[in-house]
Amino acid sequence: MMRFFEILSFLLAWGYTAVFFLILKSFLPLRKNVVLKVIAFLVCGYLADSIIYSNDAGSLFGTMLLFFLYVLLFYRGTFMEKLSVMLVFYPALIAINYLMLDTGGRLFKIITQASYEETLQSPTLMLISTAIYTVSLLLRLLFWIGAWLVLRRFLEKIPSHLNIKTWLIIDMLILASFVAIFTIIYFMPENTAIVYPICGASIFSSFGCMYLAAYIYDSMQTAYRVQQMETQRDYYKERIAEEERVRSIYHDLKNHLLVMESRQNTAETRQMAETLRSQIADYEDYVHTGNEFLTSF
Repeated sequence: MMRFFEILSFLLAWGYTAVFFLILKSFLPLRKNVVLKVIAFLVCGYLADSIIYSNDAGSLFGTMLLFFLYVLLFYRGTFMEKLSVMLVFYPALIAINYLMLDTGGRLFKIITQASYEETLQSPTLMLISTAIYTVSLLLRLLFWIGAWLVLRRFLEKIPSHLNIKTWLIIDMLILASFVAIFTIIYFMPENTAIVYPICGASIFSSFGCMYLAAYIYDSMQTAYRVQQMETQRDYYKERIAEEERVRSIYHDLKNHLLVMESRQNTAETRQMAETLRSQIADYEDYVHTGNEFLTSF
């Protein structure tokens, strides 16, 4: 039974790595080298499964540094985009990993009331500990799958479409969550229950910033399309005005030819004026704006 839980835990951990890797890949494009892509996936497995302890600067700073170096080395994009990836995903990553470890440990303590030394000496306690750990991995995987399904349509809109000023705004907003989750875990208070709501708020804030970035991109695209349509409208208005001027000239010329027909005494001159008038009659009502839809009206 222990072997079964160990294999299941291994599969769940790498399944979580695959989902987290896919989310990052949707946010920023990977480098094109195939070898680098394989290495990036393997390193992501170590990064995504980082163990976060309270009051432990090593796990917090180490994960943050590894995350930033990982994005710098294996992903394409500007420095600001890579920094934003770290600021957005780091709070969610350490919050989820910390909650998984802490709640699993608390649950094991409630069920068994056993110490760490007693657990190492008892196969039954080890089995219970492994089973709780496996369930924690399953819940973490399900959480990130749900996050991927919700955020997928937002993540696809963000990469390489926002300017530096927009990234700065997003980074300043997420910085509060980044500092809060880092500080609360490092300076763990005696009443650790207050850490859970802050972890939840950090996760919500990270995902909210992704939605904000996608919303800003949509707004920029809408404004750009409106500007294009206004430019086209002004262009066609000018074309229609020009066509109206040409029609007016044809109309005046037609009237002038009518006068010539009535005043000329020779049949040849009258015939020539009548022929010219008939030739321009069709042009008097003709409008060509350069747009087939407008021309048809």
